[in-house]
Amino acid sequence: MSEKMNLSNTKEADAERSTEEIRQDIARGEENISRTVGQIGDRIKEKLDWREYVKDSPYWAMGAAAGLGWLASGMFITRSTPLERIMDSIAGEVRHSLGGRIAGAEGSGLMKLTLQAIAVKAATGWINRTIPANAAGSGAGPRPVEGCTSAIKPKADMSKNINS
Repeated sequence: MSEKMNLSNTKEADAERSTEEIRQDIARGEENISRTVGQIGDRIKEKLDWREYVKDSPYWAMGAAAGLGWLASGMFITRSTPLERIMDSIAGEVRHSLGGRIAGAEGSGLMKLTLQAIAVKAATGWINRTIPANAAGSGAGPRPVEGCTSAIKPKADMSKNINS
């Protein structure tokens, strides 16, 4: 019964309140809500402020920065394929074996290298034309020994061995 009295008392009290009091209650509620939202925003800013984390634990911050840098560098550095590595090593060997000829191979050096190659080709062509073909075979090179047969056995003719 007392509950019914309390309910009726609150209903009567609400009805008796003026509109000005209701507006003041709403304004107080808005102020409380805006204050709470402001406090939550401040807490979020504090939690997201990286400077505080660095001040609290500088070694962890340095480790995290180094790890992120390593991951980022791994994403942006292109890796060479095995074929590219092989071709680079061959190119390095060719550069090394030719020495200074390719070192100055830009601009006028390239022209000089090209003219040298043309001269070498012309000289080898002239030598090949002037030496007779039979003189090339009678040079100081090794001659086959007469009367000795080759150590390599010729292929057997399988068509003769087939019995029908």
